[in-house]
Amino acid sequence: MFAAWYDQLNMIVEGFVKPYRDETAGRAHGEVLEIGGGTGGNLEYYSKQARVTVLEPNPHMSRRLAKNAIRTCRPINIVSGIGEMLPFPDETFDSVVSTLVLCMVKDVDAVVSETYRTLKPGGIFYFYEHVKSINSSGRICQNMLNPVWKFMTTGCNLNRDIALNVKLSGFRKVEIREFSLAIGLPVTIPNIVGKAVR
Repeated sequence: MFAAWYDQLNMIVEGFVKPYRDETAGRAHGEVLEIGGGTGGNLEYYSKQARVTVLEPNPHMSRRLAKNAIRTCRPINIVSGIGEMLPFPDETFDSVVSTLVLCMVKDVDAVVSETYRTLKPGGIFYFYEHVKSINSSGRICQNMLNPVWKFMTTGCNLNRDIALNVKLSGFRKVEIREFSLAIGLPVTIPNIVGKAVR
């Protein structure tokens, strides 16, 4: 059911997140892995030269992803699996991309560690995520809403400190920009966008 209405949800927010897809998927190069490709929101941002593999654990999402890849004329390799146990050898990819995915995985540290493992030396992890609020009132609100939100979205967490997960993961250079995203609601959503170099 979530896969069925995911594209409709994306249509509501897509105009607000386009710049951050461009900063992540749009900059990926060479052999690229996208973790949690969903129904293909990043497909149109990849360069034509990039060779893209998309990891997607949800078979319902994968079917929609395959259709959207055909619709956008974007050749991709779809692989079933989870980010905590990437089914690829060490040092396989030049770029790894994660957009609005680390909020949903079971173990953020494991996914980031696997990202590091599968990147080539000098490879870049590009990420865009919503994160835990920096102010106490925002964190309280997120913590209160999180159980209901997580149930409604089949696993999305509002209150993760993903920036800290990335900073502590061993990358030799990490660049993160924090900002609040306004999507037409009375409240803004704390976000980060950045890259980490192995």
